[in-house]
Amino acid sequence: AGLSDERLARAITSMHERPERAWSLEDLANEAGMSRTRFAAYFREKTGLTPVDYLTRWRMTVAQNMLMKGSAIKSVSRAVGYENPTSLSRTFTKIVGCSPAKWLKSK
Repeated sequence: AGLSDERLARAITSMHERPERAWSLEDLANEAGMSRTRFAAYFREKTGLTPVDYLTRWRMTVAQNMLMKGSAIKSVSRAVGYENPTSLSRTFTKIVGCSPAKWLKSK
């Protein structure tokens, strides 16, 4: 739904192209050409997620794809915007339901 909206598509495409960037709500709102408040409300209305939740889920999708291709957790963490593997693992476990190592074993 977000990609079908011209303004939101700009922000979503930017997240997809640069998941490693330390995106702020203001940055994403600027990409969409909207105020922070309006962007946050409109994004949630259209997608059912907050911009930060969407970005986090996108990052976990990218991380899963990289792990499946054999990338090391350290390089994955940097590629998806986390300072270290521990931070990525913590978020991964919260979103996916298990650690990256357990998830990878199950695949």
